[in-house]
Amino acid sequence: MERLIDRLFNTARSYIPALDGEEGRSDEMPNTANLSAKNPEQALRVLHNKLQEAHPETGSPYWRVRSWGLVCWQPVYLAMICVYQLKAIPQRLQDLEQKQSGEMIAGYCLPDGIWYEGNHEFLISRVCQQLNVLFQSFANAHVDAFGGQPALYRGLLADQLMSALIAIGNRLPIEQKFDLEQDFRDWAEAMTLPLKPLAGLRLQETDAPVFVRHTCCLHFRRDDGKLCANCPRLRTKNTKKKQLISH
Repeated sequence: MERLIDRLFNTARSYIPALDGEEGRSDEMPNTANLSAKNPEQALRVLHNKLQEAHPETGSPYWRVRSWGLVCWQPVYLAMICVYQLKAIPQRLQDLEQKQSGEMIAGYCLPDGIWYEGNHEFLISRVCQQLNVLFQSFANAHVDAFGGQPALYRGLLADQLMSALIAIGNRLPIEQKFDLEQDFRDWAEAMTLPLKPLAGLRLQETDAPVFVRHTCCLHFRRDDGKLCANCPRLRTKNTKKKQLISH
């Protein structure tokens, strides 16, 4: 019988090839070259320096925001794959080690151990307890090393959470669809995140939900960048254009 941790690795890779996991030994010391809740500082500084070297034109706000998005995306997707696909969560998700290579965070190492099963609400609550350990450590390290307000990181994470929920929901068969608004509330409240993303959500009967973020990833600051399709600046820009036309 396939182990749950192997199912997680295989399912995650089928969603996003960059979610390439491997099993670590439970008695191993954390690899300080990897990003973990116990030792985030070294990997974060290397990542930040790589972003600064690759995109010097963007300035520190972009390096800070991009770094935060990179360190959060894998834990969010792994947690959701566990809840919505495996219907079970690992006890040791908070011991996740993420691999940093150049200006990317992709690939991870997770020790096996006890897995929890239960109803939907229990799984969300339990996995969010572990995500809180990870993200609180990362947020503290970001504020100490790069500045920024904790509210900024919570807002960015809330938008990332909504985007991931939509992506996961789009992959599920009809009989496994969930109430997007309620599930977002359950995740966000368990992680003490703002509910502002709900204001940018528009549900549709036939097509995928439309979501406009309430935070900006600042990708437009790059020489090769532009406003993202779900950027709040794009909505503001379009509103101003309509106002000028109407006058």
